[in-house]
Amino acid sequence: MNSVQFLRGQLRPALMVVWMTLGAAHAAGAAGDVSLTPLAQVPAGVEVRGRQVAAYSWDDRQGHNLLVLAEQEAGERDDDGTQSASIYAAQYLLEGDRPKRLWMLHDDVQRCEFDAGLHFDNAATRVTDLLGDGLSQVTVGYSRTCTSDVSPREFKLIMHIGKAHKYGLRGIDRHGASWWDEEAGALRGMPLPTDCSVAGQQALLSQYQEQGTDLPLPGCYNDEHDFAKAPAKLLVFMRQQWFALMQKQDADWSQQQSPAPAEDEP
Repeated sequence: MNSVQFLRGQLRPALMVVWMTLGAAHAAGAAGDVSLTPLAQVPAGVEVRGRQVAAYSWDDRQGHNLLVLAEQEAGERDDDGTQSASIYAAQYLLEGDRPKRLWMLHDDVQRCEFDAGLHFDNAATRVTDLLGDGLSQVTVGYSRTCTSDVSPREFKLIMHIGKAHKYGLRGIDRHGASWWDEEAGALRGMPLPTDCSVAGQQALLSQYQEQGTDLPLPGCYNDEHDFAKAPAKLLVFMRQQWFALMQKQDADWSQQQSPAPAEDEP
C-alpha cells in the first residue's frame, strides 16, 4: 500500500499566466537570483509545445537567454476513454539569426484512465548564479498525476545548467495530504516533513504511529543522488526551494480544507 492509499483510503494508480510574485522575490534580492524579464511573446524560431504559460529572458556569460514554459492540458477523452497531458520547458540562447536551444524538458501522462494532469508550479521557477561564475542555473517545478481522487501528486524540481548538467529532486507534493475531520474539528493527515532522509521520514512515521506507508511521505523527495558530484551550494538551494514550495502548498491546501469561521450572531 502506498502513502496516498493509506492516507485517503482510496485507490490511486502507480502514475502518479506568469507567477507575478516571482518578480517580487527577485526584487527582494534573494541570494544568487538573476534579474528576469517576463515576455508575453517569444521570438520567431522558439518552439512552444502547447499553451505558453510563462517566458523569461535574462543575460549571463553565455549571452541573452530565454526560458519558455508550456502545457498541453488534458482535453476530451479518446475513443478508449483515456486522457493525455504534457508539459514542455526549454532554454534558448538568443544569438545570430536563429535561437539556439540549450536544453529541453518534456514530460507527459499518456492514456490515463482517470484524470490526467501536468502543471508547472510557477512559484518554483528560478534563475540563479549560485556559483558566482556568470553561468546561470535554471530551476522549474511541476506536478504530474493520473488519479480518480484528490490525493498527493508526483512533484519534480529540476535544475539545468547549460547543456551539460541536470539535477533533480523527485517525490510527492502536499495536494490532498490532509482533510478536515468533522468529528475532531481539526485537520487530519501526515504533517509536512522537515527532513526527507529515510531516517527522518521513518522517525516521523514512528512518531505518528502510521503503519504500512511507503516512502516518500507527502511533501518529501525520494533521494539526493543527482547531487552526489555537484557543488554543495546547488543541493543546499534545491533543498531550501523544495521545502519552501511544500510549505506553501501545505498552507494553501489546509486553508482550502478548513471550514470558514462561523459568523457571530447579531
